[in-house]
Amino acid sequence: LWVIKEFFSGKRRTAGNTVKSLVLVGILYIPWLVPLYKQVTMVKGGFWLGTPDLNDLKVLIYDYLGQGIKRLGFNVPFVNMKIYEVAPYLVFLTLLTKRWWKSVEKTIFFLLWFLGPILITWIISQKFTSIFFNRYLLYTIPAAMIILVTSRSKITFIPLAVAILTFAIIDIHYFLTPAKLPFRQMSNYVKETKNESDFLINWNSSAHHLWETKFYGIPAPIYISGSGELPYYVGTALMEETDIIREVPVNTERVGAVTSGSLDEVQLEGYSLSEKKEMGNLKFGWYVRTIED
Repeated sequence: LWVIKEFFSGKRRTAGNTVKSLVLVGILYIPWLVPLYKQVTMVKGGFWLGTPDLNDLKVLIYDYLGQGIKRLGFNVPFVNMKIYEVAPYLVFLTLLTKRWWKSVEKTIFFLLWFLGPILITWIISQKFTSIFFNRYLLYTIPAAMIILVTSRSKITFIPLAVAILTFAIIDIHYFLTPAKLPFRQMSNYVKETKNESDFLINWNSSAHHLWETKFYGIPAPIYISGSGELPYYVGTALMEETDIIREVPVNTERVGAVTSGSLDEVQLEGYSLSEKKEMGNLKFGWYVRTIED
């Protein structure tokens, strides 16, 4: 659309050079068409994303404007809001003080860069396979940041400085306090309590921990009952055949289950929970056989 606008506004050489650049980029992308096609065909049978609603649209925009990192739970005085909840409103306040009329064309361009892909993706996801996911739209964030810092008025620097300081506090805390589930402690517990005949599994709750259990020396394949298949996004392309099981080996007296969900979700026919260990969001349960073959 921008190229068409440039063409009809008399800047035909600029529009022509832009089209040539886009064609060149398209040619360079040709080698990626094969892996892209393979990935699309692997997920076309059922993507895990649901149809987004208006609240999902709002959440994604707010996340991109500073609310995405929710690690720091500090409450801002007077407003009784978490610091990450305040961040988008600081952005809005900064935008209100801008001189929007200073460079209307460029502002429209960056607004289309930010909001265009988000809205188009949201609309497409209403009728077709849902592709509305924050990871897929990260390229829109630079446009929002450019809008934020350009066309400033004399008072823009005040809310802008506060917004930048808020972002800095959130980001520094995020990088200095990485979230890591206590797999080492869990592996030590399992090694201390595991018998040679015990069998370990990964219960695929919101996310499996196949790779972590392998790394810490307590390999536990992912347990799936029935004939269902794991979605492509969980890393099936990197898994070996033995990384997924559909039934517990015969004559297994005790099964250990790893999960970051609730242990109440773990349902193993013929087994009942006998012992559990919770380490933050990481849980481990020992299940003993209750039904004789």
